[in-house]
Amino acid sequence: MPSKTEDAARARAGDSEDISWQAQKSAMTRDRILDAAINCFIELGYTNVTTAKVASAAGVSRGAMLHHFPSKTELIQAAVEYLHDKLLEDYTRRVASIPSSLKGQKRRRAGLDAYWEHLTGDLFVVYHELCVASRTDPELNAILENSQQLFEKHVRESNTELFEEWKDRGDRFLLAMDVTKFMMEGMAAGQLMTNRDARVKRLLSYLADRLEEIFEEGEGSAIGRHSAGR
Repeated sequence: MPSKTEDAARARAGDSEDISWQAQKSAMTRDRILDAAINCFIELGYTNVTTAKVASAAGVSRGAMLHHFPSKTELIQAAVEYLHDKLLEDYTRRVASIPSSLKGQKRRRAGLDAYWEHLTGDLFVVYHELCVASRTDPELNAILENSQQLFEKHVRESNTELFEEWKDRGDRFLLAMDVTKFMMEGMAAGQLMTNRDARVKRLLSYLADRLEEIFEEGEGSAIGRHSAGR
């Protein structure tokens, strides 16, 4: 016959399991809401998203929504942070999928292709739309600013692996990364471009060649002057 001490221990263990399951269930509900928020951004656009629409898309009650996110501001902030994590996962996965057998210029070109696929995926399209909306929304702008800094830091760290031969080239490396970022993000934003696929392919090839030249041209060249900060 179990002692009172054993019964108490079993009761505590049962309570612990219940609490653990409730915490897990709560986390799953929260993630479902955040996934629904991102899907609403994709399908409806940021300005048309409401907490009621997100709750409906997530299949949760109004009460459950308010429990996790009492205000739209808290929902948006959590959704941006969640989107940021998803973007990091997406970019890291694409870079990691580049075959290790590729070396030198072929590997660097594969890195550009992976970055392009990342920029044209649904997640980054949503992020770009949020950035556009933040121009007239100071609260959203503040939320995005910190996320952008963290994401750029992660991309720089990944690029030191992709462009390993160049990572110790100081200002030239930074110039090459900025040329890549701003040119490719501008290309990704040009959704209404005619004959887009062919033009993008040509521009990516041109960019790949220019990156090689950045590290080959002498100090007296325009690249040399700009990379030296003069």
